[in-house]
Amino acid sequence: MTSTAASTIIYGPMKTRRFGTAMFFDITAPQTNLVVERGSAIPRASVIVTSAARRIIDHSKAGDKVESIVVIGSQENPTQHPDIKEITENLRALRGKWYARAKLSIVSDTPEVSSSAVTALHMYDNLLQTYEWGSTKVFTATTGVKGTELAGLTKILGSFENLVIRTRFYRGDLDNSSEREVKGWIKRLLEMGPREIEVIKGSLPKSKKTVSAITKTREQQILDEIGESTGLPVNVNDHESLPG
Repeated sequence: MTSTAASTIIYGPMKTRRFGTAMFFDITAPQTNLVVERGSAIPRASVIVTSAARRIIDHSKAGDKVESIVVIGSQENPTQHPDIKEITENLRALRGKWYARAKLSIVSDTPEVSSSAVTALHMYDNLLQTYEWGSTKVFTATTGVKGTELAGLTKILGSFENLVIRTRFYRGDLDNSSEREVKGWIKRLLEMGPREIEVIKGSLPKSKKTVSAITKTREQQILDEIGESTGLPVNVNDHESLPG
């Protein structure tokens, strides 16, 4: 009989381009026991918090530098963890005591934000949220979620002062780089009012349809349009794989 080993929950500290020296907490890393419920592989909050406390305290006492504490999810979006609020409160407390200058961030790729996660997400210094759709057509084609959900997502995200919108631009059978799509995306951007835009190069959506990167000329046109239309800071970063 073959057993599957539990996946790693904590990575780092490690140097990254986006977060500086960071510790990553994969709160949906599959586990073989001490899970949230029967049939699930998501670790209980107690497992995550106990592991986090041990590692954070050990690294702090050893004098190790940590600039960011980042919550991620390898199997499911971290916002889907049923105990996201409890986990976040404990990480904030640990950060405050042992790495007071570190930023607490969460990376969310889901096109949905559950009402139960909203309170927790307000506790982060940075909510890095993927949002790359200018129309309900592209939203549904890319995510599989009903187009009617896009307006609700936009409204919820607009409530966060810590919002950083992450986006990729691509073309092909799925195309969010056309003039019409970009204008629609910028319109929704203005509704949300994020503090920052992060354009990620070198990454494409997983899709059965054919997609490819846009040209450098088109990319620069879009970047110019974002700056002129929103006045928001725009950072362009090469794709950097997260642990997990």
